[in-house]
Amino acid sequence: MRKVLLVLAILLIAAGAYGALAVKDNAQSGWAHPEAMATIDDVKWAVTHPKDYIIIDASKSKPVKSVKNAIWMSFKEVRQRNSPLLKGILCYPTKPGQFDPSELQHIFRQLGVSEDKTVIVVARDPCDAGVVWFALYFLGFDNVKLLPVNYTAVGEGYLTTDFDVYSPDMPETGDFTVDENKIRWHMYATVDEILLAIEDPSIEICDVRPEAYYNGSKAKTIRGGHIYTAINIPYSLFWEDKYMKKLKSKEELEALVEEKFPREKVKKIIATCNTGHKATGPGFLIWQLGYDWALDDAAWNLHAFNGAIPASNIQILVKP
Repeated sequence: MRKVLLVLAILLIAAGAYGALAVKDNAQSGWAHPEAMATIDDVKWAVTHPKDYIIIDASKSKPVKSVKNAIWMSFKEVRQRNSPLLKGILCYPTKPGQFDPSELQHIFRQLGVSEDKTVIVVARDPCDAGVVWFALYFLGFDNVKLLPVNYTAVGEGYLTTDFDVYSPDMPETGDFTVDENKIRWHMYATVDEILLAIEDPSIEICDVRPEAYYNGSKAKTIRGGHIYTAINIPYSLFWEDKYMKKLKSKEELEALVEEKFPREKVKKIIATCNTGHKATGPGFLIWQLGYDWALDDAAWNLHAFNGAIPASNIQILVKP
C-alpha cells in the first residue's frame, strides 16, 4: 500500500510540475500577453484535465477530427447572420451602450464557460479561433487562451472523431456573467477610431488581406480598395506554412511588423480585412508583440459602402 501511495504521490507531483513548466515556458517566451496564448502543451494538458478546462473548436466547418474533449462551434455562431459584426452590436458605427451582450453571454454559458475554468479556443485556421477568442475576451473574460496554430499540430494521439457539437438549444451549464464595466471597448475599432488613425501617426491600420484585395483588383463587395493610409501585411505571412501548423518565430514576426510599423512611432494598430475574420489572427499576434490592438469588426465589406471613410485604390467591381 505504501508503494502505491508513493507512486501516486510522484505522479501527482510530476503532473503539477508539467503544468507549472508549461505556464513558465509560456511566460518566459517574451510575448506581451503570455497568459492569453495557449501552447501545444497547454492543449495537451487541457485534454487530460477536462474538469478545469473548456476547449472550444471554432473551425468554420465541422471537422472530421477535433481535439479530444473539445466542443465544436463554428466561429460564425458569435456573429450576426449576413453580417461580419459580433452578435449584440446594435448598429455601426457603435459606441458603448449600443451593444447588448446577452446573446453572446448565453452562447458562452451553453459552452460551459465559468469563472473557475480556463477556456482554450482552437481551430484548424487560427483566425477562426481568433474570432471566438476575441468575442470572449472583449466581453471581459480574462481566463481565455488562443492557440495560434492549426490544432492538428498537437498530434493524432490528441485528436478524435468523437467530439461534442454545439447546438442553439443546448442548456446553459456555465455561469459566466458579463460585467459591462469590463467590456474591452479599447479593442473594438469604431469608425471614429479609424478616422483618427488616418490622422494620428501613433495609430496605424494593418490590412491583412491578400494583395489583390488590398490593391482593389479583387473584392467581395460593391467596390475594391482599402482604407486610406492602411498598410498591407497579408495574414499568411504570419505562419511558416499554408496549413498554419507552425507560427513564425517571435523575432521573425517582430521584423515583419516593425518594418511597416516602427515601434518608436506606432503605439496602436487596427487590424482589418474583408469581414473582421482574418484580422483576428494577425491582430492577436501584433498585440502579443507589445502593440495596443483593436479589431476592425466591420472591415472592408461594410466600409466599402461608407463614403465617410477615405479610401485608396478604389475600383468598382460589382454593380449596385
